[in-house]
Amino acid sequence: MTTARPTFTEEEFFKATASMPDKECVRVARRDGWVELRDDKKPFGATDDLRIRFTEEQFDAFLVGVRSGDVDGLCLAMTARSDGTYTFRSTITPTPGPELEFTEAEVSAFLDGIARGEFDRDAMSQLTSA
Repeated sequence: MTTARPTFTEEEFFKATASMPDKECVRVARRDGWVELRDDKKPFGATDDLRIRFTEEQFDAFLVGVRSGDVDGLCLAMTARSDGTYTFRSTITPTPGPELEFTEAEVSAFLDGIARGEFDRDAMSQLTSA
């Protein structure tokens, strides 16, 4: 059972260890049954600091899907563009929600973090309790 949607602080967002230090990346926060993704190229809390939000169950299913190679019909669409960038958008919202844009290197680091289990519930709860 999920609780009311939390408001995440900047300190709750983590990036994959494969991300370059002091470089832009996909940031993930997880708490109280919710997960949020943001693009840290945007200043935290700015009007263009858009977020994509899922329940933990939806995001966990996405993580399993990425690891198995089957992400069709899951909560997050990662679409490659002809210019080499990727857009991330929720597939569960009834109306078009925010889109986040990432470079190929940012997506690669994010996928590496998924493969290593860095965004799993247990791994992230250890980071937030440290």
